[in-house]
Amino acid sequence: MLYGADKEAVWSSKTLAVLDPSLPQRFQHNSHAAMFRALRREAPVHFCPDSPYGPYWSVTRHEDILAVERDHQVFSSENNIIIGDVSPEFDVTRAFATSDPPTHTQERRAVLPSFTRKRLQVLAVGMRQKIRSLLAGLPRDREFDWVEEIASPVTNSMVGELFDLAPEDRSRLPYWCEVLVTTPEPGALVQSWEERQAVVETFRDRLLHLWSDRREDTRRQDVIAALSHSPDTAQMNHNPMRLVGTVALIAGANEAARGALSGSIVAFHQTPGQWSLLEQDRGLIDNAVSEIVRWQSPIIHMRRTTTQETQIGDEVIPEGARVVMWYCSGNRDERVFEDAEDFNILRYNADKHLGYGSGIHRCLGQHVAEMELRLLLEELLDSQMRLELVEPPQRILSNFSANYSKLVVRTVA
Repeated sequence: MLYGADKEAVWSSKTLAVLDPSLPQRFQHNSHAAMFRALRREAPVHFCPDSPYGPYWSVTRHEDILAVERDHQVFSSENNIIIGDVSPEFDVTRAFATSDPPTHTQERRAVLPSFTRKRLQVLAVGMRQKIRSLLAGLPRDREFDWVEEIASPVTNSMVGELFDLAPEDRSRLPYWCEVLVTTPEPGALVQSWEERQAVVETFRDRLLHLWSDRREDTRRQDVIAALSHSPDTAQMNHNPMRLVGTVALIAGANEAARGALSGSIVAFHQTPGQWSLLEQDRGLIDNAVSEIVRWQSPIIHMRRTTTQETQIGDEVIPEGARVVMWYCSGNRDERVFEDAEDFNILRYNADKHLGYGSGIHRCLGQHVAEMELRLLLEELLDSQMRLELVEPPQRILSNFSANYSKLVVRTVA
């Protein structure tokens, strides 16, 4: 059964003219695919005049999204990369993802030592052991929540290693990061800007404490240590909201991997023949990883702001406009991906997905996320474990993160 599959709707030009694609309930209920098919076909660059976030433009085709991503001078990341603006009375977090060069270049360069091939190889050894241990401890005689038992512990552990965190911080950091990209509303992770601000302040104070501890030890290789030791960012503690934004960006990128770890189980449940292919040929694992990211689209959108009047497709976009790139739509663009709605680990161009963005803002955590997915698939195959969903997946209420709050599964012979 295709849990949560969207129903085809009749989208007329009149309906599309007043459409707000950003409603988070669409993504929570996984009912957005038909809408984006209609937009790609009828209005690939679409203007929404009125939404809870204000007016904005949607870019839905793969080719147009790439064009926006790769022109950072016209489509700026300065200040914000999510559709909603932070209210001016509250602190605004900043990071290299929400900056343009030269600040972007300096801060990205500062954290690169934490993501070298050598360091990732070291992290992979411990991560494989962690995944193997978690899988071995799964119950074989009852249902369990995959998010709670596997996806969250795996990503929490990786974040903990990247930042060299104590156990109590490993579980709190993903929550803090998710809050930062959540627009407060009833039913969301935080329901008011005041609640969000309280979380941000707790996050900030903890990071400043860790910063003070790390800057004195030049032997450490974690992300906070790298920031405190780099000449480009050594004074970042004097601008703590920038530190919050930078740490949240890196940790949040890995948190997106949690959606992919869970999405892989949903995908293989819906298409069990694909798992059989993987069992027969492990050489397909790398392509399967790319296809999981394409099909799941862990990050639903990114936003840019125009620095001048410009044109996308047939539409003229004014200066200062919000431009939202819907990765989830570009990754299902039938002009690029044949049978784009299908999960297919044999797909020849699966690596052309937009899951990590493109251009200067391409996700720094790409190789970490791919490593986690690859290790999970390898260890699942080694364990000869097969899983099936026993109830529909529960997704979080968000138009930014395609993540799962609960995924009840059981092992099958």
